[in-house]
Amino acid sequence: MLRGLKKHAPMLISLIFAVASAVLIYLSVQATRPTVPVVVAAQNISVGQEITKENVQVKKMPAEAVPRTAFRAVDAVVGKTVTAGPVLAGDIVRAEHVSTDGALVAALRTFAPQGWVAVELPPDTAVGMAGIRRGDVVDVYAEVPAAQGTFTGVVARDAVVLSTPWTSASKDEKGKYYVLAVRPEEAQAIAALSVRGKRAAIVLKGGRQ
Repeated sequence: MLRGLKKHAPMLISLIFAVASAVLIYLSVQATRPTVPVVVAAQNISVGQEITKENVQVKKMPAEAVPRTAFRAVDAVVGKTVTAGPVLAGDIVRAEHVSTDGALVAALRTFAPQGWVAVELPPDTAVGMAGIRRGDVVDVYAEVPAAQGTFTGVVARDAVVLSTPWTSASKDEKGKYYVLAVRPEEAQAIAALSVRGKRAAIVLKGGRQ
């Protein structure tokens, strides 16, 4: 066995030197490649979230790996809202990911069918349903006028949750309200509940759009 090793030693040494030389050449080339600053996500940023300085950071990357729509400075993205899908930690933030629209408008355009509108539910609706999140589909029940008085019926079907009492979008509103995307003809009925001081109930449909 030792004889075999001695016999192939020159070949092994040559191979080791060749690999080492290749690694050194690669590192040398990498070190001389031009790099540019680019804004990347420092943490996961969800759809409808307004970007803050804590959400992003600047990294140096090879120029050829940076898309034309990338941002080069943090100030260029702070205050913009993520609209086209979540941006995961480490991803390059691109112009097509964000919008200058507010968080609620961004969520409406992202989650709801075209032409739908956003409407606020009465205060203290579904206070025990903390598991509901943006994008969930719900039915809204409330008192519905009838010939013989009132009964509980559906006032909005397949509404899309845009904001909940537990999301950052509603904290500025004292954390009390749900905001849903509904068909325009359903928005009036829901708005009337708040005007008349009536309550509503929501039923989770069991999935996101």
